[in-house]
Amino acid sequence: MTMKFAFLYHLCLFLAIAGCTKQPKGEMAKISDPENVSRKPEGTIYKIDTATSIVTWIGTNPTSRHNGIFKIRDGSVNVVKRDSMGSENQELKTYTTINNAQLTIDITSLDILNLKPDPEQYKELLKYLESEDFFHTEKFPDALFELISIREIEKDSTERINDEFTIIDPTHLIRGNLTMKGITKSIEFPARVDMRNRKLEASAKFNIDRTVWNINYMDETDLVARTKDGLIDHIVNVGFEILAYSQEP
Repeated sequence: MTMKFAFLYHLCLFLAIAGCTKQPKGEMAKISDPENVSRKPEGTIYKIDTATSIVTWIGTNPTSRHNGIFKIRDGSVNVVKRDSMGSENQELKTYTTINNAQLTIDITSLDILNLKPDPEQYKELLKYLESEDFFHTEKFPDALFELISIREIEKDSTERINDEFTIIDPTHLIRGNLTMKGITKSIEFPARVDMRNRKLEASAKFNIDRTVWNINYMDETDLVARTKDGLIDHIVNVGFEILAYSQEP
């Protein structure tokens, strides 16, 4: 095989594979450079229930997909009540919002739910995902999410389908720094947040490009490696299912 023919062959193979990838049809999170996190001391601390709170993930390739979870190692949320002046008769209203929030995600708790019935495949893929090509769990056992800002969604005009990749009727827009493999980026995504009866529940589902955090199959500068990487889509669906309780007596 000549060098020219080999190049065209691998190029066509890459385009064919990339073209048929079935990536999750979720909403892309806005990813940008990290921002300063301002920690404000006031507010009631809500402790994350690590027994029930999880981070979900869905990864795809041209013929199949895998889904699983990470556990939350630790985390807390500061909830505050603030006053605002209403538009009608300048009425003073009290509303509840989040002041600070941080989650430590236990990457070593990686679980592949759809391969539970097949222990051999489960073990093989788990070893691969824990390797340097993906999460490199030995060097980076944790990921960290820190809240930058949260604001209510007054009018949501985005059309959303009620499926496993999307949160319907989000109430808030959340922006925070996500650190994985030593790389920090700011992400922004819609979420549904409910705070009442000394309990906070939050859920979100959105897509990210895993390569932004250097989670690659192989060296992206090599054409053959890029061809192989096309077998596992760069776009991954991520979800949060968070439950937290007030620590006030």
